[in-house]
Amino acid sequence: MEDYGTRVQLLAFTTVEQACHIFGWQDGEALIEYAGRKCYANEDKCGTDPDWIQARIKDGHESILEHASATFLIVCSRVVTHELVRHRIASYSQRSQRYVKESEPRYIIPAEIRNAETETPDGEVSYEEWFRHVMELAWNAYESLINQGFPGETARYVLPNACETQIVVTMNFRELRHFIKLRTLPRVLPEMGEVAGKVKDICRKIAPKVFEDL
Repeated sequence: MEDYGTRVQLLAFTTVEQACHIFGWQDGEALIEYAGRKCYANEDKCGTDPDWIQARIKDGHESILEHASATFLIVCSRVVTHELVRHRIASYSQRSQRYVKESEPRYIIPAEIRNAETETPDGEVSYEEWFRHVMELAWNAYESLINQGFPGETARYVLPNACETQIVVTMNFRELRHFIKLRTLPRVLPEMGEVAGKVKDICRKIAPKVFEDL
């Protein structure tokens, strides 16, 4: 995967502090198994089969995964967040361009442009230099509009999709599986694939019984 400079940080995930201490459970996987075994009235067998959750996933009984969730801080371009929020079974809190001034140029350079070996048609600069110049022009226009008294919500119209943004995302484990499977396919937007790959790596660490098959 090419490096877009995206960042994914785990902020929180389901833990069990009280309800299941009687069984010695403390994580989201245990809660999922408990909820699932309730369906079959065999919760006394919790913890006896390490493959139980994967077996239910293979059976198509994925509703039990919705009892656990994870929250991430994702730093990426607005190109990615425009696609990310299409995953409707999730909660989002994104850095506002309306209320927060974009005081410095912070943007994502597509790896394809940064790694391009050819020069622009005029032969004077690399594509990365040209891209950075375009970003500078956009931010200069933004600053000019601000200085002329236009509100930030109006000035932001000249800012590009490449703008770096920060978004807090919460998804339950079932939706996370769907997100990972869909957004790590070869045909996805490469930057999105990079984000989804990082989410997958984190999920496989915090809940291997749920995500180990992905």
